[in-house]
Amino acid sequence: MSIEFTNVLTWEEFASSLPKNATDTDKLMAAMCFHFETENSDSAEIRTITNNYFRRARWSRPVNLSATANYCAGKGWLSEVGKSNTQKLWKITKRGYETIKAKMIHA
Repeated sequence: MSIEFTNVLTWEEFASSLPKNATDTDKLMAAMCFHFETENSDSAEIRTITNNYFRRARWSRPVNLSATANYCAGKGWLSEVGKSNTQKLWKITKRGYETIKAKMIHA
């Protein structure tokens, strides 16, 4: 199934198109990509992703999504761009964007 981010009206519609066995990494990257693409925001706190995107998609709350974000940063998919209060702000990189888009096209 091919998904075009620009054709998706809501996060819930997009999230429901992910495979049921999608990893927390794929879910995080999809949420970051959607956040960047559709909501015109270039950075987000992990708390925002967990409380908003994971909750709205009715995905189980990950044990440690911050560790997943650090893993994605190690892969070059996310970049830390600052802090908001005590929370890291993350930005999806071009490599991360292209990686998740490629996965969604082949899903």
